[in-house]
Amino acid sequence: MSKISLKVLLEERASLEKKLTIVNLMIDAYSDDNFDIVDFDSPIEFASTMIEAKEVPYDDFPYHKKWLEQILYLLEKKGRFLSNHELAESLIPYHNQYNIDRLKRKVSVNISAAYKNQTVEGLIKYRINNTPKGNVWGFEKWLSADGEIIEKYRPFELNESGQMSIY
Repeated sequence: MSKISLKVLLEERASLEKKLTIVNLMIDAYSDDNFDIVDFDSPIEFASTMIEAKEVPYDDFPYHKKWLEQILYLLEKKGRFLSNHELAESLIPYHNQYNIDRLKRKVSVNISAAYKNQTVEGLIKYRINNTPKGNVWGFEKWLSADGEIIEKYRPFELNESGQMSIY
């Protein structure tokens, strides 16, 4: 029986993770552009720096599930109301092949459709101000009996001057 060192196993895992990252990037690219056939004579080229820089966090993020499931995961994980922009920023570590604007569109389209079609029980859109971007997403269970956001679920953070700022 041959012996394998921990170093060899770690190197093999890193190699396989890189290959899986490349396959995932290609699947995302082909599915987003509605390609029916993968043409290996002219494959999509990915910058090696992007692949090298891609560091997918090792947590229970549902990377291979639908966008809506990923968005709902982030809402639950953060445990508070979030704006489209903040949801998109939270997706960047998992989908850094996309820019922030493309992620915001994906978030907006998917969560708005789920809300409109009532496909997610308890999902709500809450208006925090009268600006066009004054809505945040969360769950009914995060509201008090009078319809206000319970303090621990508020979409606020303290800015550098110690004042509350809205995302």
